[in-house]
Amino acid sequence: MLIPTPLTPLWLEVSPEGVRLLEPALFSRGREAEGALALRVRERVLAYFAGERPDFLDIPLDYTGLSPVRVALYERVRRIPYGRTESYGALARELGLSPRAVGAGMRASPFFLLVPAHRVVHADGRLGGFAGQEGLKAWLLRFEGAWP
Repeated sequence: MLIPTPLTPLWLEVSPEGVRLLEPALFSRGREAEGALALRVRERVLAYFAGERPDFLDIPLDYTGLSPVRVALYERVRRIPYGRTESYGALARELGLSPRAVGAGMRASPFFLLVPAHRVVHADGRLGGFAGQEGLKAWLLRFEGAWP
């Protein structure tokens, strides 16, 4: 399912366990996601871009094939509130990881917005990477009022 947003369409894939993938994409990538979960994700993403502040915590994610460390990182990042940021280093210390491991996990996240990787920045306020889409990260943080 392609979900329209002010930035770019988002491609959604779901499984019986939850969301498998939500990421920026210009074109459909296969069979359209269907069912109640797909519709709920679509509604919540549209609400986010309409200025509401959903936290997406009630949206189940399909972590099949991901390591327990990666799952713990994603679950922790899911709890960063709208309009707030946390540093790679602080998350690393809390989870017993290196800041690079946190960055790698954010870069590899298949759960755009649902795991708000855009809210993870350097301790000095620099944005850090965003899988080659730093402008998208800056836009999201400005939209949330978390970055100048």
